[in-house]
Amino acid sequence: MANTTSDSLDMSTASMLSSGEDNTSSLPDSMIESPPTPPKEPQYVNKPQDYQPLHTLPVIPTEQLQHHEDEEEKEDVVIKEPSALAFLKGHIRYFLKSALQFVFKDNNLPLLINLIYHLIAARALLNKPWRTVTRYLGIPPTPKPNSALKHQIEQTTSIAIDLFRTQGVFHLAMGTLAALALKERRQSSERSALFVLTLSSVGQTWSHFNAYWKSSHQQYNLKALQEVGGSDLLVALISSIALSKTARRTGRLI
Repeated sequence: MANTTSDSLDMSTASMLSSGEDNTSSLPDSMIESPPTPPKEPQYVNKPQDYQPLHTLPVIPTEQLQHHEDEEEKEDVVIKEPSALAFLKGHIRYFLKSALQFVFKDNNLPLLINLIYHLIAARALLNKPWRTVTRYLGIPPTPKPNSALKHQIEQTTSIAIDLFRTQGVFHLAMGTLAALALKERRQSSERSALFVLTLSSVGQTWSHFNAYWKSSHQQYNLKALQEVGGSDLLVALISSIALSKTARRTGRLI
């Protein structure tokens, strides 16, 4: 009887052990305990490496290197000072180039021509007007000292001198106007100055030719027609051409 009980206990114990093994085998792997793993060392993507130069350059002293460079520059470059003639030619060439650029810019050329002409005329009429009277006017030979004709000629000559001086002041004013237009460098100033200069030149040309032809070649001689009238006509043409171009470009006359 005792043997039967012990056998039954052994069988039950074996069945329990087998059922425990079956239960553990049916559990997932994550539920099964595993032994702890030791900590791993940190891994770097780019591990620093010690800098090892491929080759080392020899160290040259600074003074020796500078001295060597100075010697090479002296051998390669030879500085020659320009001669006085070449220096003068360079300055003259630069001055002429700048002057031509200024003269042929906008209305500078007609304004310069007016400036030079009016200043020369003002100088001749203001400084020595009697020379203009003697050169251009037809004065008869001087009669006797006590005659009335001589007194009349002297009065006429003094009046002509005063008139020429007044005309010299007018030329000086026109030259100043041309200089101011060059100084301002504005289209409105140049257009107004050219309008006034053109009117003055046309008026003087008309008065000289009219007086010459109406006086039957007695009031003015041929020199007046060639010099005074011709110069006035030339300046009038230049001023009128410049004024017409400026008016066409700006769309205004005054």
